[in-house]
Amino acid sequence: MGEFKDKDVVELLVACHRCCCVCHRFCGVKMEIDHIVQQADGGSDKLENAIPVCFECHAETHSYNSRHPRGKKFQPDELRRHRDQWLSICKDHPEIFRRSSGARAEVGPLQALIDELEFNDAVASIPAGPDNCLFKEDQFLEAIRAGSLSILEDELKLAIYDAYAQVGQVNQRLRVLSSQTSQSMMYEVAQYAPGQILKAQRAIQKAKGELLKFLSSET
Repeated sequence: MGEFKDKDVVELLVACHRCCCVCHRFCGVKMEIDHIVQQADGGSDKLENAIPVCFECHAETHSYNSRHPRGKKFQPDELRRHRDQWLSICKDHPEIFRRSSGARAEVGPLQALIDELEFNDAVASIPAGPDNCLFKEDQFLEAIRAGSLSILEDELKLAIYDAYAQVGQVNQRLRVLSSQTSQSMMYEVAQYAPGQILKAQRAIQKAKGELLKFLSSET
């Protein structure tokens, strides 16, 4: 895989103030310099073929499923115009950054979902006991509310759904167990939790791995 020249990357990051050229969100280090025309389609590593985007928009520009089309696919000419329009705004109206000087770098729903999956993987690694920490599901629900999962290929989407179905089952069972007497709960946790948590962990790791692969893909 080719790469853009360092001096071109610096020029673009300064010009866009490290804001995504599509959604205009301030990203800090959470940015990619994407190929407008992908290398697989003959795109070059020259400056005119580069666009600074956040992780989410980077993924979405490459996620359109032509076999099951939903919505409108990003086209190279549209991406160029997004870039040129935003860089023009940054150059001609720098006051917008003074008004938002306190802005913090944000992540989108898919990156937040990876963080949650990593946390859940850590939770699953703790030996089962009566005081088990519940898995987190907030970012999964937020990704659904934001419609972020609708852009994903079916295989990846199903891997995420499976992981959170396992997470939900374990959480529900642990909530039930926590309402029982201490002795009963100890026995039930010892019998139920290890196998189910391991099963959930495998699903979590699979979903996390496939989602990371998707977010770093240019195809």
